[in-house]
Amino acid sequence: MNRPSPYKIRRAQVADFLQIAALDRVGWQQNKAADYIPDGEHLWRFFVAYSAVFVAEHDEKIIGFANVFRANDKAIFVLLKVVVDRKFRGQGVGQGLFSQVVKECDRHGFACLTTVDPENNSMLHVCQKFGFTEKEYKAGYYRPEEHRYVLKRYPSR
Repeated sequence: MNRPSPYKIRRAQVADFLQIAALDRVGWQQNKAADYIPDGEHLWRFFVAYSAVFVAEHDEKIIGFANVFRANDKAIFVLLKVVVDRKFRGQGVGQGLFSQVVKECDRHGFACLTTVDPENNSMLHVCQKFGFTEKEYKAGYYRPEEHRYVLKRYPSR
């Protein structure tokens, strides 16, 4: 027998942006570059209104989010962030969010780009699982000490 999921995933609404920004700040503290400023409330207000932001909720509290937006009028989306509250990691929340991002990309027939810290094996694994097959290493992508893989996923046909 399948247990019901402890969370639900939906498209974010403008009223969600403050919870998303708060979760982003907490999640960012675990980043190697935590001393740099993450996206603030002003950006999340725009992202929620003008891009595709998906949230995972548990007991009416946002426990994760993913943000994807169209790049330069090309058939490419950029997956900016996937963040899951630490208490809910390893429970399929990130995979549920990734699933929504992939559906959005495929619905438009768009490729998707993202960057991942080369040491973030769990994110690399999830990206690979969801079809990010192209991977290019970029030394000093953000700052000299911040290296990234640029990953690309092509739409399913």
